[in-house]
Amino acid sequence: MTNLANDTTKLQTQLAHIYFELHPSLQKIIQLFSIIYAPIDKNSFVSCISKTGALDEKNKPWGTKTLIPI
Repeated sequence: MTNLANDTTKLQTQLAHIYFELHPSLQKIIQLFSIIYAPIDKNSFVSCISKTGALDEKNKPWGTKTLIPI
């Protein structure tokens, strides 16, 4: 059991480190997906992220085309 706890803590630390190295625009996408518990299509997701005022890496509003590579 101790190994599982240590492994979990190590993984959480690694993921947090990776997350905080991401561009803030990508952090916003992760934040939004972390609270969406139902299947969602791209258009609905763009609608949600637009309402947050989040911008992409080029400081432009998110759109379906800018989400495709993400």
